Amino acid sequence: MTEVPVLRKELNLRDLILFNMAAVISTRWISVAAHVGPGTLVLWILAAVLFLVPCALVVAHLSKLFPQQGGLYIWTREAFGEWHGFACGWFYYLNNLFWIPGVLIALVGMISYAFSTRLGALAENPYYVLPCALVLLSVITAVNYVGLNVAKWVDNFGGIGVFLIAGIMIIAAAGAFAAKGSATHFALMPRWDLDKLNFWSQLAMGMTGLELSPILSGEIRQPRRSLITATWVSAAAIVLFYISATTSILILQKPDDVSPVIGLAQAARQAAVITGWNWVPLSIAICILLSAGGQLGTYVGACARLPFVMGIGNLLPPAFAKLHPRFGTPSVSILFLGISSAFLLIISQAGETFRGAYQFSVDLTVVSLFVPFLYIFAAAWKFGQRVPAICGFLVSAIAIVFSFLPTPDIRSVFWFETKLAGGCVLLFVTARLCFKHYSSKTV
Repeated sequence: MTEVPVLRKELNLRDLILFNMAAVISTRWISVAAHVGPGTLVLWILAAVLFLVPCALVVAHLSKLFPQQGGLYIWTREAFGEWHGFACGWFYYLNNLFWIPGVLIALVGMISYAFSTRLGALAENPYYVLPCALVLLSVITAVNYVGLNVAKWVDNFGGIGVFLIAGIMIIAAAGAFAAKGSATHFALMPRWDLDKLNFWSQLAMGMTGLELSPILSGEIRQPRRSLITATWVSAAAIVLFYISATTSILILQKPDDVSPVIGLAQAARQAAVITGWNWVPLSIAICILLSAGGQLGTYVGACARLPFVMGIGNLLPPAFAKLHPRFGTPSVSILFLGISSAFLLIISQAGETFRGAYQFSVDLTVVSLFVPFLYIFAAAWKFGQRVPAICGFLVSAIAIVFSFLPTPDIRSVFWFETKLAGGCVLLFVTARLCFKHYSSKTV
């Protein structure tokens, strides 16, 4: 009988709470929310009630039923069979190939803009952003290659970074409000602006990530208890962060002046102009680096475990099921994710404006991410979580539909829709071919 590789248990409850904070909270979504307008404050609350809370209920319930390494792959497999489990894990893993380039582009842009005016002029220049993004990707991949005993500190500092961002922005917005009032009139009803409906799906994506930590169940001490506690503590902090940070940006800037890519850094610089607090942009830049590094680390590290589990089940090449002899990590899966993301980061710029390329990366991420969520909530329905399953499933389906609505930054609607639909079809076809090929060998 083949011996199943065993991963080291490196994570405790504190690590999990900070892991969830780093995984779920993305500073770029508050820029998107502020760009759409103050109505997104209501949308954040709706997203929390209709998606984050159902997701927390489902994750806690399914983690208790199936605490094995693999999380969503195991849940779907137990509910609907091996092919559907494979498809869910495949989409979720490859989703990161599209998600990581978008995060890197936003990260480099925001940090550059926040650090100095000279670098800020290059914040949306691909000839500057791409090399910087590739260096950051290499560092995150290398840290996770070494193992969670090192990578978890990157994740922990990422969770701390988002707390600091919220605190700094609240202080900066309060100072600006006292000096000059609010730049935005807060009309809280969301506007049905067709050009901005695409961004609504991104707000739902801003609530995803709680499903990530159960993938690491085999590396968590007391996984059943720790996962449930961390899920609920994190969910409360996430909602408070998004509402307070979005409000702060809107106090500092009008929605149309907020870039959906570097809006947080813009608001920090505007706060310095209004209040004279020149420490704000630099502090925000450092915290953005911490938070985004942590978020990249959580996804690269956790998602690499999916091919590892599927490799053990003989559904992927045997190399994916092997651990590094020294570090005890699924090194092949981590390297594959890092190298493939670097490749897509480069080609994502072909034939688009900078913002258009960024938007395409985000939309393909949204679609490929919410397909696994359809599976997760369907599995929750089967295992007794009916009400949260309905809410989460509907939000996931709507997010996918809205992703196909182009934004004004798209140069060619035809090519945008073609690339997006083609990317989804390619993911499904490759998943089916891969599953048929490797599953036939196990019969």
